[in-house]
Amino acid sequence: MSHHPSPILDELRAMAVFATVVRSGSFAAGARALGLTRAVVSHHIRVLETKLGVPLAQRSTRSFSLTPAGEAFRVHCERLLDEAHDGIRGMELLRAEPRGEVRITCSHHFGNKRILPALLEFRRRYPAIRLHVAMNDANVDLVQQGIELAVRAGPLADSDLIARRLVREPTLLCAAPAYLRRYRAPMSVAELDQHRWVIYPPSLRSVSVSLDGASIDVPVQGDLVTDSAASRLAFVLAGEGIARLPAYDAAAPIASGDLVRVLPDVETAPLEIFLVHGRRIGPSARLLRDFLLDDTSAGDAVDPQPGVA
Repeated sequence: MSHHPSPILDELRAMAVFATVVRSGSFAAGARALGLTRAVVSHHIRVLETKLGVPLAQRSTRSFSLTPAGEAFRVHCERLLDEAHDGIRGMELLRAEPRGEVRITCSHHFGNKRILPALLEFRRRYPAIRLHVAMNDANVDLVQQGIELAVRAGPLADSDLIARRLVREPTLLCAAPAYLRRYRAPMSVAELDQHRWVIYPPSLRSVSVSLDGASIDVPVQGDLVTDSAASRLAFVLAGEGIARLPAYDAAAPIASGDLVRVLPDVETAPLEIFLVHGRRIGPSARLLRDFLLDDTSAGDAVDPQPGVA
């Protein structure tokens, strides 16, 4: 019985050739970079164009330019090539003791609770990798700050970043017993907008709740607005208002009686925390990325991208 090579192998090879030609700027330069003849390079591009049913490039003896379809397809081909190169570099790094430096940023509150313990375990496993940890609640520009990995939550449209889900944390509506004694616990969703809220983040205008399958946006108002998740928790514990809290903040105070769950039959959207990075990161950053994803038993690639935690 004869075995024929899978067509996908030819297509993957042709995609790598196409990405190299694009980056080199011409068929001739791409052929030199790959150690192939120009005729072989042209053949690979034609294979792709035949498979896709559209022209990818306009070429002549002196010029080379991408068609709109070629521009769109280039992104996928370059990503494939980069992942292959990074994978090889990562394995080369693992053959010896992994070393290098990784710059990572996360919010103070979630970072202290979940990320720092994982980073300490990573350090025990890879002591030659130097970590630069920036604890920052603000939304920072990764490229400008030279940061390779960021732990973030909430929506952010940024097509230049890749996001992988770290945590999907349940959230609860909570208040302190002292607050509920002063203002009476809400008995229905309709009463929530009559209460004081601890507002975090500062841009928060409403909280989405779900009851019996129906989604309701509840307007929020309050005298305390903060850009810190730790401050939000402290203000709620002090009886300053109601807040939507992640379970990792709410569980222990509820168990001790310091907080009470408000409207326990009402569901709120989970808090999704993502690990965000650029299209290309170094081997040490890839190692830390994979370690954190394994540590949280998560890792779905997500678009659109998230914002800062």
